[in-house]
Amino acid sequence: MNTDTLEELCSTLERQAAIFEICGETIDVDLHLKASAGLREALAEIQRLRSDAAVLPEVLAEIERLRCNADLHLKTSDALRDALAEIERLRCNADLHLKTSDALRDALAEIERLRCNADLHLKTNAEIERLRPEADAELHRGKVDHGMSNPATTFWAIDWFLKLLDPYNKKNKPK
Repeated sequence: MNTDTLEELCSTLERQAAIFEICGETIDVDLHLKASAGLREALAEIQRLRSDAAVLPEVLAEIERLRCNADLHLKTSDALRDALAEIERLRCNADLHLKTSDALRDALAEIERLRCNADLHLKTNAEIERLRPEADAELHRGKVDHGMSNPATTFWAIDWFLKLLDPYNKKNKPK
């Protein structure tokens, strides 16, 4: 809009008001002065709106930037929500893994204890097997010396001793 034309119109109305005042027509003078004042207010508003309009592209650009940031924040918020859900899932899995780890640690300790017991039993059985010929000879000598005629009675002491030391070994149980 061309404001120069409005400026000229205001000036023209003010000149006409001056002419009407000279002619003595006060009603026309008031009308022309009020019209001129109204046009000057309109020009001032146009100038204010033009200065605001000059800032409008910057404002629109800022609004677009904020809209993009809002979209980015929404995506980030969604990603954070997903990450929190994943952390919670992993925390539950970690608790399960810790319980499993404790159970495995206990099982390994029990296996090691049983392995030590098995090693002790193997050593004991090896020592028994090593001493068996001597014991058989000693019992045989005792049978001859004491007149023991029943072979089942002769091995009773050895079998009882073997059962005491290794009750789970079937080969040492009496038949």
